[in-house]
Amino acid sequence: MKKKMLVIMAGILVALLPLAATGEQLGGQILSFDIESLCPIFFVENAKPGHVAKVHSPPNVKRQDLTPRRARLLLVDETKTFASTMRVGALAGILRKTGMVDLSVELVAVESSYGDPLAGLATAEEPYDIILIIPKGIDDGSVEQIWLVTRFFEEGSPECMGLTALSGIIDQIFQGLATAIDVSEDLWPGSYAALYLQQGWLR
Repeated sequence: MKKKMLVIMAGILVALLPLAATGEQLGGQILSFDIESLCPIFFVENAKPGHVAKVHSPPNVKRQDLTPRRARLLLVDETKTFASTMRVGALAGILRKTGMVDLSVELVAVESSYGDPLAGLATAEEPYDIILIIPKGIDDGSVEQIWLVTRFFEEGSPECMGLTALSGIIDQIFQGLATAIDVSEDLWPGSYAALYLQQGWLR
């Protein structure tokens, strides 16, 4: 576990070194960021597949009037291979660099990609807004999805557009291996959402 944490930290450093003030190049494309405010959830304009759009405060709202809480995200990493761990480290590095979310990381050992990765762990004192699960099956290609577990958000809402931005980052980093799937796209993250809302992991 200590060895894997060191590899993740190396991945974070690899991700942060080439970052410029306005963007990050991944997979031959530019992810541009203009982080003014992300409280309490992302406000995204002109989100496009494969790109992160500008993120800004909602119109007609003064900065001091915004709730100072960022969205809390728990990244659950089930993977074990070096290649997967480096990608997870890069993702964590970008999320921390941009300040998009208040990020926590949980490294878990599971027998199957379809078991509850948080089973047996103590529930967090404060629930999360997003639980991002990187399945074990990405290592051997048996799973090609990364699960974004949240409450259901109406299409066009600020929360939904924020998930679109987050999905774009994930899809770039795991390009060719897996794509981000949320509760509106598949029943599996929806089943996790129902479970974690009941257990107090999610709000």
